[in-house]
Amino acid sequence: MKTGDLGLVVQADQQRNPGLPVLWLKGYGFTLVELLVVITIIGILIALVLPAVQAAREAARRAQCTNNLKQIALALHHYHTSYRIFPPSSVWRPGDAADVQRLNNPNLRENWVILILPFLEQQALRDAFDLSRPIPDPVNERPRSTMLSVMLCPSDAYNRTAYDGTRYNHGPNWARGNYAANAALGKMTVNAHSGYNGLESAATDASPGWKHPLIRGVMGANTSVSIEEIRDGTSNTILVGEIRAGVVPIDPRGVWAMSGGCPSALWAHGYIGDANGPNAPYLNADDTNGCSDTRIAVGGNVQTGGQRLAQMGMPCAEGSRPNYQQTARSMHPGGVHVAMADGSVHFISNYIQTGTSQTNLGVWDLLNLSADGRAIASGAY
Repeated sequence: MKTGDLGLVVQADQQRNPGLPVLWLKGYGFTLVELLVVITIIGILIALVLPAVQAAREAARRAQCTNNLKQIALALHHYHTSYRIFPPSSVWRPGDAADVQRLNNPNLRENWVILILPFLEQQALRDAFDLSRPIPDPVNERPRSTMLSVMLCPSDAYNRTAYDGTRYNHGPNWARGNYAANAALGKMTVNAHSGYNGLESAATDASPGWKHPLIRGVMGANTSVSIEEIRDGTSNTILVGEIRAGVVPIDPRGVWAMSGGCPSALWAHGYIGDANGPNAPYLNADDTNGCSDTRIAVGGNVQTGGQRLAQMGMPCAEGSRPNYQQTARSMHPGGVHVAMADGSVHFISNYIQTGTSQTNLGVWDLLNLSADGRAIASGAY
C-alpha cells in the first residue's frame, strides 16, 4: 500500500464501522477515545505544573517583600543614626492628644513612614507634605496618595485600591502600605497607650505605662526607644511587621501615611487582646475605624460581613471602639514577614507560640516586647 492511499484505507474502514467517529489530521485519523486520552494527559500535566508555577511566583513575591522590609529597616537605622532614637509610630501635637480615640479624626499628624522618607530616597515626597497642617488636610492629598513600591507587598491583592476616608473626615485618596511599626502590646487610646491589669498609668504624651516591660514595643505614640534601650537584643525584637491593606476602599487598614492607630502600626497584637498572634482569625480581632461599615460593604450586613471578613483573614470588631488594635497579617501562606531591630528579616509562622497573660507570655509576645528581659529559646521561631 502506498502512503498516499492511507486516507482511502481509513475511509473504507469507517464505512465498515459507521459508528466509529474519526478526526482527520493531515491524512491521519484519530478516534474520539484517543483524543480524550491526549486531552486527559495534557490536563494532568497542567495540574502537576501549575502548583509549581504558583509556588515559584509566590517565592518571587516573598523575596520582594523581604527586600522591602530590609530597605525599611535600613532607613529606620539611618534615622536612628541621625536622631539617636527610632521615630514614633505616630505624632500628636499639643492639644491633639486628647483626640487620640476620636474615630472621625481630621487632626491626624505625621507617622513613622513620613518621618523616614528622606532615608528611603524620597526627600522630594517628604518636602511635599505640609506638616504645619494635618495629613487629612486637602493640601496633603497629593503626597499621601503617592504609591510607594517599597511599602507594597506584591502578594497583597488589595493594596492598589486607595483608602477613601471621606465619611470619617480623613479625606480621599490615601495610598496603601503593607508594613507597620511595632508599637506596643497595649491598645492605643485617649491616654496614648492603654493599660492592662494595672500596668499602665494615665498620661497624654509618652505615657509612663508604655515604658512598662510587658507593654513596650519600639515605636509608640509620641514616644520610642533607642537601640541601647532595646534590652532584649536587637536580634530578638521586632521592629516592623507585615499588615494587609483594607479589602474595601473604606477599610483604613494598611495606609502608609496615616497615623492614629492601626493603619500603619501594630497595637495590642499579643497576649493582651483578641488579636493575638500573626493572622489572628478571631471574629473581632482588629479594632479599626469604621469596621461596621466595612462589614456591611463586604457582606450586606454586620453579621454576615463579619463572618466573610474572618474567612478572608481580615476580621474586625464592629461598633465604635475607644481604642485601636491591629495584629500582623499577610497573604503569604502560613505566616508573616518581620524585620528585626538588627535589620534582619524573618518569616514568622501563624503557629508561633502565643501567650495568654502577663504571667504566661508566648514567643510572639517576647519578640514584640523590647525590654521584658526573658530569653527566647533557640529555634523557637
